[in-house]
Amino acid sequence: MYIQDSRISEYQDYFLQFNWFQPLLIGLAAFLILIGLILVFSIFKPTYRKPGLYKDFDDGHVYISRKAIERTAYDTLKNYDQVRQPNVITKLYNKKDKSYIDVKTDFLVPNDVQATSLVEGIRSDIKQNIEYFAEIPVRKLEVNVRDQKTSGPRVL
Repeated sequence: MYIQDSRISEYQDYFLQFNWFQPLLIGLAAFLILIGLILVFSIFKPTYRKPGLYKDFDDGHVYISRKAIERTAYDTLKNYDQVRQPNVITKLYNKKDKSYIDVKTDFLVPNDVQATSLVEGIRSDIKQNIEYFAEIPVRKLEVNVRDQKTSGPRVL
């Protein structure tokens, strides 16, 4: 059949008795080749996520890094006394004619704070400050308040 080996020849003869076995092998081989081609072509697919973005002006260009935008968000969160242990993650995207930023931040707040009004204020301030600093629109801004009970005990 496909492999000439005396140890498996009786198994090959047994499976060749069935009419569905050979088309099944051909179908599986075609499926594996298709998966391999998809993986090879996905290697060459362009990615739009960048570690930083170049902003072009008439007299030159400026490089804006991901860390600089994260620091801007951290500086915005420092203005709020109720925010504890902030964490900011930014992703920068650069497509042909438009660039944009996705920001995700989470933090702890004390129990006596009204979280919804605080989150709305933080959301508007972060969006305003990042867009002012980078001059690039914020596409998605996600602000999460972490639950202190689920984060476990802290070690000091």
